Amino acid sequence: MLAQPSYSIFTHSIGYHTAGHTLPDKLEAAAQAGMDGIELFTDDLWTFSQSELFANVSRGGELLTPPDSPLAKHAMVGKQRVWNAYGECTQQEAEREVEAAKWVKARCDELGLKVYCLQPLRDVEGWVGEEEREMAMRRVESRFAVMQALDTQLLLVCSQNTPAPATTGDREALKRDFTQIANMAERFTLRTGHEVRVGFEALAWGSHVDKWTQAWQVVKSVDRKEVGLILDAFNTLAREYADPCSSTGIQEPVAQTLLRLGESLDGIVEVPGDKIFLLQIGDAKKLPTPLLPSPREGEERPSRMIWSRSSRLFPCEYDQGAFMPVPAFVERVVKAGYKGPWSIEVFNDSLNDTSRDTTRSHATRARAGLDRLVEHVFK
Repeated sequence: MLAQPSYSIFTHSIGYHTAGHTLPDKLEAAAQAGMDGIELFTDDLWTFSQSELFANVSRGGELLTPPDSPLAKHAMVGKQRVWNAYGECTQQEAEREVEAAKWVKARCDELGLKVYCLQPLRDVEGWVGEEEREMAMRRVESRFAVMQALDTQLLLVCSQNTPAPATTGDREALKRDFTQIANMAERFTLRTGHEVRVGFEALAWGSHVDKWTQAWQVVKSVDRKEVGLILDAFNTLAREYADPCSSTGIQEPVAQTLLRLGESLDGIVEVPGDKIFLLQIGDAKKLPTPLLPSPREGEERPSRMIWSRSSRLFPCEYDQGAFMPVPAFVERVVKAGYKGPWSIEVFNDSLNDTSRDTTRSHATRARAGLDRLVEHVFK
């Protein structure tokens, strides 16, 4: 039997900050459930950094950046424009985010947690307009000082969700963008000694890249140690196996779907294990009433996005309706030689529950699902 993998969970999968679940509470819930680390949700960090809660737990509310801090040395501050994950921000807001990241790192150390990844950074690659492209690069670069403060090496970039003509899926354009990102990461590492890596994940509803094979082709074309592949069980299976608009939940015809899926999963084994930067895990339930196909008039969101946001489940929760072949997916990733953490990424309406028990119960479910999954994969 192979060594027990490290366990991780996306902080947004413990409870939604929009329902009042704070980042400190989520960190405690992850630790109490026996997780080894977390994927830190960018929105969780930003919300916490700008909150009264952080002002109360920080060093007397003193947030001016000292001269030797990562932000003062390496971020775009002073007379230059300042950026965060979403666009331009004030220097004070950026300073608070870095200080909050330091606090999160210290608290994770106390709880025995590692920050495996900062995620996500959305709508980065493939912009046609030069101004939009430049803004995307600045948003990426703004994450590096935050990552250094968190002591994490990995930034997750998910595939572009803005459609043409504003964006393109042209392979050379995507190669150019990720090569520039690799160059920025390399420069930051040389300046600071803190290694930065960027993982590319295909969203099931991505405008141009919606399959893991497409993301892998981009990563291969860039061919840099700073850029690798994120493999997500839900996003792969939601795109290549499931269909939330079908009464069965599975793409028709089923036999052809299973054949194509088998070929896709077998292809994962051919990916070098060290180029898989992170494994994310989640299942989902069939909807009682199939969704109408979208985007369409009156509904701009893709149907798979709607399903994803409401109905994911933790692995092996078959009693709650989980139905996708997640164990088979994970088995292939392990056979490819991946040795990193197994990280839970789940979105579900239940995470909107304002009960104080929400964080504990979801972290506990995640741990139980990972334990069952390990038993299946390593049986």
